[in-house]
Amino acid sequence: LGADLVGFHTEQYAGDFLGCCSRLLGARVDHARQVVEWQGREVRVGAFPIGIEVDEFSAQATSATTREKVARIRQGLGAAQLVLGVDRLDYSKGILERLRAVDALLERHPELRRKIVFLQIAVPSRTQVQEYRDLKREIDEMVGRVNGRHGAADWTPVRYLYRSIPRPDLVSYYRAADVCLVNPLRDGMNLVAMEYVACQAGKVADRLKDGVLVLSELTGAASVLGDGPLLINPFAIQETAEALERALAMDEGERRTRMEKLLASVRAHDVHGWLERILSAAMQSEKRRGAGARRHDPLH
Repeated sequence: LGADLVGFHTEQYAGDFLGCCSRLLGARVDHARQVVEWQGREVRVGAFPIGIEVDEFSAQATSATTREKVARIRQGLGAAQLVLGVDRLDYSKGILERLRAVDALLERHPELRRKIVFLQIAVPSRTQVQEYRDLKREIDEMVGRVNGRHGAADWTPVRYLYRSIPRPDLVSYYRAADVCLVNPLRDGMNLVAMEYVACQAGKVADRLKDGVLVLSELTGAASVLGDGPLLINPFAIQETAEALERALAMDEGERRTRMEKLLASVRAHDVHGWLERILSAAMQSEKRRGAGARRHDPLH
């Protein structure tokens, strides 16, 4: 509350903050105007969902170098569809739940064996913290369990990369993937979902199917991306498995419709628009503060 403007990703988060100011501090709160009166000042609160550099990702995704990499990835898959997960290795990202959903999907739909590959890219995080080392061990064991239960000599259902991936390679995986599963247990926004969408632009021109985004309803991105993604409760393993099955079976018409909506949403909330909106709101706060000072100045 030392700031003139406090920004959050979503209206829900902004509302939660206003409620905390009222309940915990006893501050006067005008929910309609989203203003907190504190120590003789007015503090404005707003929702400013952050975005990504859409044009940068789209340009890289359609480059000749990326096209070559995508072709190699697809060749390595054969006829299988690629489901992609990209995260820091963190307990909040739902990686274990994701692997359990893949396990449940293959258990429930054995006909999908050899027809899908799930690739999890996990970027090392907080490697000196014991809880994170324990999480990595659990994930390693779960990968082995799923591959042991469902794999065959000529097919590994889960491929797991535990390392940082350079952006050009990451963009290639985004573009090559038929489905991106983003299922954090809680996330302020989640830009992976937006990066995946941005990398789908113009995909049909390369004779590739539009991708499908399966997204946790507990991310800030879920409130920004409208009805383009398939929304899931990340704690509901069977629901996630069913959403994956639906995504894999989705026809090209629905894929196209959903991706067009997603691309429009991502472009409307890109990082440049975010910057303009939050700076504009900050300037309004400054003007109001100046006007208030003049009203109380006996010389005006």
